[in-house]
Amino acid sequence: MQWQPNSRNFLRDLWRLSVPYWRSQERWRSGGLLGTIISLNLSGVGLSVVFNNWNKYFYNALQDRDLAAFEYQLLRFLFLSLATIIVAVTQTYLRQLLIIRWRHWLTNRYISGWLDHRAYYRLQLTNSSTDNPDQRIADDIDGFTSSTLSLTIGLLSSVVTLVSFVTILWGLSGTLEFAIGQYSIAIPGYMVWAAVFYAIIGTWLTHKIGRPLVKLNYDQQRFEADFRY
Repeated sequence: MQWQPNSRNFLRDLWRLSVPYWRSQERWRSGGLLGTIISLNLSGVGLSVVFNNWNKYFYNALQDRDLAAFEYQLLRFLFLSLATIIVAVTQTYLRQLLIIRWRHWLTNRYISGWLDHRAYYRLQLTNSSTDNPDQRIADDIDGFTSSTLSLTIGLLSSVVTLVSFVTILWGLSGTLEFAIGQYSIAIPGYMVWAAVFYAIIGTWLTHKIGRPLVKLNYDQQRFEADFRY
């Protein structure tokens, strides 16, 4: 298979690879797992917001030398830490369980397709551009399931976190006022815009630096598969 970093068919191929599992007999149990994972993920974001508020009350208690408030915030910290650990560990366990079930189903499906009617033999006769199907079944399915689930859940978490903390940061930022010549300029929520600018620059640099690594990783997997074959 030729490397096509700008393929317009990426989303279509992703859909074709993903949808059959979620329409199979596994859909109800796996859908329940996915729903639970999403709920735990959102709970983790909520706990992050609560922790952010906790920091304010905790350091206010230190500043005011309020022993009763300090002890109360320590007790809150214990409960919040315990809840965060439980949510994180449970989410990790369920995510790995879903990845295993998804990989198991896809592996059985593609092994059956590869072996039925001696497809492995006919692929060699037709000069197919698909190289090392055994490696793709053994390794690429694992990478596909884990990466797809992690990126999807991560995107959801990032969006919810962004909305939650932008709201908090906007309230804390206030308005930045300055003058340029005879003009007076006011920027409401200036810290939010500074964070957005920082994120855009960081994302652009990451893309420029990391983009060549994608093809290098692809070539490495292909060369190792050729060597094993």
